[in-house]
Amino acid sequence: MDSLPETFRKIISFLEEEKFDYLVIGELASATLGEPRMTQDVDICLFIKKLEVKEFLLKLKQEGFSFDEKGMIKRAKERGTFQVFYGNFHIDFIILSTDFEKSALKRKQKIKLYGIEASFPTPEDLILFKIVPARLMDMMDIENIVIRHSGKLDEKYLLSWAQKLSDEAEDIRIYNEIKRLLNL
Repeated sequence: MDSLPETFRKIISFLEEEKFDYLVIGELASATLGEPRMTQDVDICLFIKKLEVKEFLLKLKQEGFSFDEKGMIKRAKERGTFQVFYGNFHIDFIILSTDFEKSALKRKQKIKLYGIEASFPTPEDLILFKIVPARLMDMMDIENIVIRHSGKLDEKYLLSWAQKLSDEAEDIRIYNEIKRLLNL
């Protein structure tokens, strides 16, 4: 339980065996779809109802994962996020349910990482996941993804969702950033 690859294989095996809908996001997805960089955790978008979190966590506990049960159930209900540990590494879960997130799940792709196939978003969907928070590292990841997939991105899809996300957030920055990125 001392490596990120082992932690990744363990959580993906669990999600696949239990038939949970999920997407790998965060640094692992950015490194896989863009440029490699270091990370110390696994980030997963999980498609379950908040009421199902307790049962999900109990199954994880049986598989050797650890966590603060009461704290994580409360956090999942209040924030839609929770965290579990496997050895020295943690897995951050985000509970998803928006129309964009459902669209990303339908478009998922299977990619082999650390010897196991896992569900990843398309490059377009990972860009859109990262454009909303738009932290400095997110923007660097997005630029790397855009450059790596230059000429292959579905620009119509990106612009359509960027417009919808901008409207929902009442923040035209999202749409304008996507337009700028497509001109790199």
